[in-house]
Amino acid sequence: MTTFRPDLLIKNFDGDPIAVVEVKAMSNLTRDEATVIRQNMLARGLPAHVPYFLLLSQDVGYLWKESKQYGASETPMYEFPMDKVMNRYLDKEAQERLYGSVLELVMLQWLDNLSTKPQILTEEPEKTLAQAGFNDSIKGAMVLMEGTL
Repeated sequence: MTTFRPDLLIKNFDGDPIAVVEVKAMSNLTRDEATVIRQNMLARGLPAHVPYFLLLSQDVGYLWKESKQYGASETPMYEFPMDKVMNRYLDKEAQERLYGSVLELVMLQWLDNLSTKPQILTEEPEKTLAQAGFNDSIKGAMVLMEGTL
């Protein structure tokens, strides 16, 4: 049996997972495509009991928050634009399509800053994530690349 390995994993200091983060370099990622990606990940071993699951692309992000009716076909509870994150972390001239580890590193830096630094919660996606309780849940947490659950 293989261990599920997400792109990014956010853990508290006791080592318990708070969020699983999958980064996709897909352009125009839709809600339906995001739901199918999550279903496939659940089939490959993504644990359903982790409090949050984030699916991020350069354009849009989707968040699932653990619920009692947590099912494989459940659509994301939250959707948010990622353009402000891209603008903060990349030069205007460098705003081309990112792929693979480059996009993952941008997301890693953003999530690490979100967990360790005060944030302005009037802009997206931080505003939506705060409404979901995500920001408070990851304060002081460790953001790991390719962590093992």
